[in-house]
Amino acid sequence: MENLQATMDRATMCEFYPAGNVVRRAIAVLRHQGLKSFWFKILGELGYRRLLLLERSLAQPVSEVIAGLPIRVDVLQETDVDDYLVFRPDTPLTSVTERLTLGHRCYLARHEGRIVAACWTATRSVWSEYLGCEIGLGAGDAYLFDRFTLPAFRGLRIGNAVRMRQLRNLQQAGYRRTISAIMLENKPALRDIAKGGAKPFAVIGRFKFGRWQRTFRRRWTGELAD
Repeated sequence: MENLQATMDRATMCEFYPAGNVVRRAIAVLRHQGLKSFWFKILGELGYRRLLLLERSLAQPVSEVIAGLPIRVDVLQETDVDDYLVFRPDTPLTSVTERLTLGHRCYLARHEGRIVAACWTATRSVWSEYLGCEIGLGAGDAYLFDRFTLPAFRGLRIGNAVRMRQLRNLQQAGYRRTISAIMLENKPALRDIAKGGAKPFAVIGRFKFGRWQRTFRRRWTGELAD
């Protein structure tokens, strides 16, 4: 399962943990995201990491979202894998085939035949390489992950249209809620997913020192800052 989540974690981390050595990454974070995010990135390098878990009840109505460009939303098939790898060249073929083998589903949006946005759904517990622990799912839970829209197509509600299709299909299949895991420092992603009705309910994280590691999960009692 570790290889399965590696691509998801890289996608989540790439913007907030820039490439390069520790000093260059720290300088980039301080310049673009401010002092608070800087300290959490440093803590992440030293072994403390955390993710905010958000839930959305599927008893809520799912609104219709009209994208700013003509799109077609589909579910990834084995015959689409080559197209997906063009869309996400950082994703190993083995990760995509493993996800499909495990029954995970990828909802994608095409514009003029090209994949421009996608998001995966898992309905069983998944391994987070970033945290080094499993994110468990209960009966009736579905986990949404590795959401990505090509930069040139962001701000056009394409990703939201994909997510609403996911939610409708999960509702029809009898699932009760969706869960997403996002870094607390990723404010744009938190704001975006909150618009779809998701609410924070827990924080999951780990402390690591050498080979010693302790994971934790606690109830979320705070509020999301703007």
